[in-house]
Amino acid sequence: MLARIFAVSETLVLAVWIGGLAGFAFVFAPIAFRIVTDLDRFATLTGRTILSLTQLGYVCGTLAIVAAFVRSRTGGSPRLAYARIGLIVLAMGLSAYDANAILPEMQQASAAFGVPFNDVPKTDPRRVAYDAMHQKSSRVYGGALLLAAAALALAAADR
Repeated sequence: MLARIFAVSETLVLAVWIGGLAGFAFVFAPIAFRIVTDLDRFATLTGRTILSLTQLGYVCGTLAIVAAFVRSRTGGSPRLAYARIGLIVLAMGLSAYDANAILPEMQQASAAFGVPFNDVPKTDPRRVAYDAMHQKSSRVYGGALLLAAAALALAAADR
C-alpha cells in the first residue's frame, strides 16, 4: 500500500511539473507573444514565469525524488528509481541553469540596449547576441522538459 501511495505521488508531482513547463512553452508563451506587443514587457513576463516554474520544479522534483527513493525500498525497481532520480536531478539542474545563468544574462543584455527592445533592429549585434541567448534558453528549457517527461514515463513503467 505504501509503495502505491508513493507511486501515485511521484507520478502526480512529475505530471504537475511537466504540465506547467509544457503549458508555458506551448500555450502561454505563444499567446502572450501575440498579445503583449511591447517586447520589454513580454520578456519581463516570461522571465518571471520561468522563475516561478523553476521554483515549482524544485518542489515537484524534490518530492518526486523522495517518492522514487521510497518506492525503491518498498517494492519498486531500484534501477528504475535511480534512473528517475538521475533524470529529475538533471532536469532540475537545467532549470536552475536557465533561471540563474541564462535569464540574468538576457536581462543584462536587454537593459544595456538603452532603448525599448522593439527599437533594436534584428541585425544589431546586441540583438543578435540576445536572440542567441534566447535560443540557448529555449534549448535548455526544452531539455529539462524532456528529462522530466522521461522520468514520468519511467515512473509509470515501474510496477
